[in-house]
Amino acid sequence: MAASGYLGVSEPISLATPTPVDVRRSAALEEFLKGEKLYEGHDEAIHREDVLGRLDQLVKTWVRKASVQRHGFSESMAAEANAMIFTFGSYRLGVHGPGADIDTLCVGPRHITREEDFFGGLVAMLKEIP
Repeated sequence: MAASGYLGVSEPISLATPTPVDVRRSAALEEFLKGEKLYEGHDEAIHREDVLGRLDQLVKTWVRKASVQRHGFSESMAAEANAMIFTFGSYRLGVHGPGADIDTLCVGPRHITREEDFFGGLVAMLKEIP
């Protein structure tokens, strides 16, 4: 918590708790959104998590391969080189709808290049996935 007593850069618009009317209207809005199928289903949520897990493993494999094949690292050194993926945007905020994309950022070690390793190696690996 910031020294000012609230989170963020500016002070909150209100610190009041929701009124009974607010709670009823929020529930009605949520029911409407569900009726319009604007929430992701359980199966789609599981599929997204599976895709992110597979992408994470693919990125780690790619960094190890590029470290050994293009940058001359030993297998043990390459095992220490790591990359991570981070989600952002609507998925990260939890406000995505069915069929929405997943904005993803890949952060890798300094020796991995964008031009040759990313566009040369990772893109080729992604194209091999059915």
